[in-house]
Amino acid sequence: MATGQSIRFATARDGVRIAYATSGSGPPLIKAANWLSHLEFDWDSPVWRHWLRDLSARRTLIRYDERGCGLSDREVADLSFQSWVSDLETVADTVGLPCFPLLGVSQGAAVAIAYAARNPWRRASDLIKDMTMAVGLFARLMSRFWISGTWSSGTARSMKASKSGTVNAA
Repeated sequence: MATGQSIRFATARDGVRIAYATSGSGPPLIKAANWLSHLEFDWDSPVWRHWLRDLSARRTLIRYDERGCGLSDREVADLSFQSWVSDLETVADTVGLPCFPLLGVSQGAAVAIAYAARNPWRRASDLIKDMTMAVGLFARLMSRFWISGTWSSGTARSMKASKSGTVNAA
């Protein structure tokens, strides 16, 4: 079913197996998982295939099935937002990318923003996002910089995340 992509598995800190796929060549781009993904079915889906193939034409696209969906472990104890962010980190660490741009669509936007806020030094370039699901703290945090026009690549590096997950601008 899935041609043009390579599917592998990463193991999250809590032992959950996360399926991820790579396709294309060029600079990397990680797509944060969104609800009800399936690496094989999405590749052939009329909804996603044009996006995935176009992105893979110019980049090495890395995407994954979130825990509980697709080829990733389905019977899991933790389906929290924090676990989704941790799963993105697991995939990035597994493929060995110290810095990379992120693509977040729908639910994946909130995950990508949370990840970038926690790990600003790992972002190679601007965060590509869909703000549909980015609400609360993350929407306020991002709008604080974007609306004021003060967002720059240096802004992310000057932000510090505390151990509790809250973010403070330096």
